[in-house]
Amino acid sequence: MIAALVAILLLPDWAETGELRSIWLFVVPVLLGLIGAVVALKTGHRWWAAFSAVWGFVLIQLLVVTITLISGS
Repeated sequence: MIAALVAILLLPDWAETGELRSIWLFVVPVLLGLIGAVVALKTGHRWWAAFSAVWGFVLIQLLVVTITLISGS
C-alpha cells in the first residue's frame, strides 16, 4: 500500500516540465493494490485484502480530483 502511494506521488509533474506521463503508469497503483490483496488473502487477512484492492483504485481517483481542483479546470 505504501508502494502504491509512492507510485501515485510520482505521477504529477512536480517540476512543471510539461512532459506527459505514460498512460500505463496509472495502472501501477492499481496493480500494486491487487498484488497486496493477493498477499493478504494468502495470509488469511480478508479485510486487509479488501482494503488493499480498493486502495489502488481510490488513489487514482483522489489524484484526478486533487489535480482538477488545484488546476481549476
